[in-house]
Amino acid sequence: MENEPASSGPRGANEMLADLEADRAALATQVRTPAWYLAGVSALAAAFTAGPLLGDDRTNLLATLGGALLVLAALLQQRRRVRPAKPGGVAWGWTLLLVVTLLLLLSVSFGLVAGGLAGWVALPALAAAVVTYGVLRRLDAQVRRQVARVR
Repeated sequence: MENEPASSGPRGANEMLADLEADRAALATQVRTPAWYLAGVSALAAAFTAGPLLGDDRTNLLATLGGALLVLAALLQQRRRVRPAKPGGVAWGWTLLLVVTLLLLLSVSFGLVAGGLAGWVALPALAAAVVTYGVLRRLDAQVRRQVARVR
């Protein structure tokens, strides 16, 4: 028939499945989050956590961080050229953990600045960068697993 490929049958089906598996593996490498994105978002999280060092007016910092995050996200989508499936419940759990951790570290930074220990704000900022990097790596691994196992 017109719709059937020329290599129908068990051998043709096995070849087609092997081709699909190769395509899936190629897509999984395209979905990988680049290191520059992870480092950039981690640096933005550190800057957010160090925000209390600026005093009372942090509006410019928040606007700059938000704009930089949007630029990084746009560059990532342009580079990936593959849109992964929507995140599952586990990804949302990791994201919630990241947000709570960043807010906790921001609170520590406020406490350090209020206590006159502004120099120590570097520690929660560094912790924010490390936690952000770790969570993003875990989310990236989960997305690659999702793409690789799609059937």
